[in-house]
Amino acid sequence: MEIMTFSAIRHHRRSKTFRLSTTAMLVSGLLFGADAAFSATVSSTDTPSEEGNNAVTLKGITVWGQAPTEDTASYTAQDVTVASKLPTALKDIPQSVSVVTRQRIEDQNLTTLDDALQQVTGVTVTPNDTETSQYRSRGYSLNTTIDGVPVYNGLGGSEQFDLGIYDRVEVLRGPTALLSGSGDPGGVVNVVTKKPRDNFAVSGALSAGSWDNYRSEIDVTGPLNDSGTLRARAVGIWQDRDFFYDKTHQEKKVFYGVVEYDLTPDTTLSLTFADQINNIDAPYSGLPAYATGELLDVSRSLNPSPDWSWSNTHTQEYVAGLEQRFHNGWTLTGKFRYLNKDKAYKDTFVSSGVNPDTYTINYFYNRQYDYEYHRYALDVYAGGPFTLFGREHQALIGYNYDDFINEYAGNRLGGSRATDISLFDSSAVREYDVTPTNGSRTRTIQSGFYGQTRLKLLDPLTWVVGGRVSDFSIRSRNLYPSTPTAWRKGSSASGEVTPYTGLIYELTPQISVYGSFSEIFIPQDDERADGSTLDPRQGKQYETGIKGSFYDGALNASLALFRITDSNRAYEDPDNPDYYLAAGKVRSEGWEAEVSGSPLPGWDITAGYAFLHTRYLQDDTESGSFSLGEPKHSFKLWNHYRFAGGALDGLGVGGGLIAVSSYSGTRGNSDDRYQGGYALLNAAISYPINKNLTVSLNGENLTDRKYYSSVGGLNTYNTYGTPRNFTLSLRAKF
Repeated sequence: MEIMTFSAIRHHRRSKTFRLSTTAMLVSGLLFGADAAFSATVSSTDTPSEEGNNAVTLKGITVWGQAPTEDTASYTAQDVTVASKLPTALKDIPQSVSVVTRQRIEDQNLTTLDDALQQVTGVTVTPNDTETSQYRSRGYSLNTTIDGVPVYNGLGGSEQFDLGIYDRVEVLRGPTALLSGSGDPGGVVNVVTKKPRDNFAVSGALSAGSWDNYRSEIDVTGPLNDSGTLRARAVGIWQDRDFFYDKTHQEKKVFYGVVEYDLTPDTTLSLTFADQINNIDAPYSGLPAYATGELLDVSRSLNPSPDWSWSNTHTQEYVAGLEQRFHNGWTLTGKFRYLNKDKAYKDTFVSSGVNPDTYTINYFYNRQYDYEYHRYALDVYAGGPFTLFGREHQALIGYNYDDFINEYAGNRLGGSRATDISLFDSSAVREYDVTPTNGSRTRTIQSGFYGQTRLKLLDPLTWVVGGRVSDFSIRSRNLYPSTPTAWRKGSSASGEVTPYTGLIYELTPQISVYGSFSEIFIPQDDERADGSTLDPRQGKQYETGIKGSFYDGALNASLALFRITDSNRAYEDPDNPDYYLAAGKVRSEGWEAEVSGSPLPGWDITAGYAFLHTRYLQDDTESGSFSLGEPKHSFKLWNHYRFAGGALDGLGVGGGLIAVSSYSGTRGNSDDRYQGGYALLNAAISYPINKNLTVSLNGENLTDRKYYSSVGGLNTYNTYGTPRNFTLSLRAKF
């Protein structure tokens, strides 16, 4: 049997080519050739509307989704695209939506997606290690889209691009199968990238923070020709830092570039490239617990990772987009996205809990792996207004395709590699040479047709109705240690229909009430005793609430009640060990309230409260809450005030808190790892040196509260929250 070295891994991998499905190419051709069809079926806006006919009169051409939050100095957004791809006001969406704008990102000095999502109502961020986390809402993992393009399994446990390349982060809570396809019903995070501007602008930032955290950013944008039809933007980021835990060091380099070219006044081509290199020495995966099950009470600086461990990740993304705007108000958009990620790491894992008498541990295995990810995604959609029975409505129709290939090669050395090692001295853990002896390739393909209409039944009443037909398949093959094996079929679904409907009633021009129903499906690969694969899980959500938009959209508020039922969950067949039944059922329910925006000139606020209750309804082996690590109560607040006029002109002061109730990492009473409730106080102050330069100081966890932000297993993933820290920044804008 031939054993290969890590340096030979990539030569062993077979070449991979992307073959776009016939259906996808057919849909692309039909949609991009639809100018005449749209012109014929949708009333022309060039003709003035007359009483009794169905013509639509529009004031101008709308470029869908091109409304950045930068330079708005706002903590809310007039419109978002996370719910329907077409810009829609928050109060006109029959689900809960939060937005983290560019202004808030800069005011709070948020630099990672973790930072942003920690500020979002009802969202729990659970760190895995130095560079990855899990994100949950309403008891479930969050899905993700990038500029509206669905990314299957692309958020939790995966390295994310730096926040500096994004304009805003939109979060919709609850099932999102209509646009995203399969996935948990927790919601979706839509990150919106920065776009070129039609005026020249340069901005940059330098910062220095606790634990030698140094960062620099530069952002340049503007037209490249006199007519402004060719525009570009480039963002560069460098960060070099240590952490509050010992030994870990990170260097991150990011480049983001985008070019837009107006082929005609109504046709825009865009090309985007993003590159991120993230190298980490002695990556941190949290602490073990006591062997008796309780969480450790030790210094937060303790890092059990040995000095020789490392993790290197290189991510590249290429995006091509084409947008065609029609004079009747319709827009046709096509986006193709390719992502390549290389990740390699070498480390060791603790075997079990810590001896509470001697504070010694065993290191169970050393491991070294090399991962390679390829993702090909296509999204083609058309949307715009149409008239029916004398009223104007909106429609959206589209198709998306996601092909995700995951390869790995490596090995881990089992058995106890060291015994009775002091928790406080991991230098005794030897570095072993690990030869790759196992590896596989997994391919996940998801596609679907989707459609949605917003029907104006009455002046104050809007009916949102839509659905999706999805296909899903997983297959895998072994690459090591010998000749690659044949493909093995995993979970799949074909023609899976997920409906969506909602009603919105305007009580006044500023206040609306709504109700909605949505479904989602999650394929499973567990098997029954007869060898068949379990049917997909089925999730259903009922949500109702009230929303308000005040001061011309400068301030938004919402209150929502929801209930999610998740059925067909796998649990072990009591009559056939090692096989499963699709008969489990759980429920998640609660309510959320949020206000965001500017109630007074100079004052920006975001405040949100979430109540969550989850439980098993039917399961032979589990009971109680099914969502570990999520608090029942959470409250998040951030206030910022900027003085205008007088001696304090331009001075900005901000303050807020994050307060959560207790949460646990285990079910039942044995080996119980439990974190009590806590509150974190944060603050910021900024002052403009002149019209171009602003200096700011941000502080987090000002009371230096000691707590666990992640509660994991006996051996790892128990992570202390960040202690009190400060960051001094200098921002420049020209």
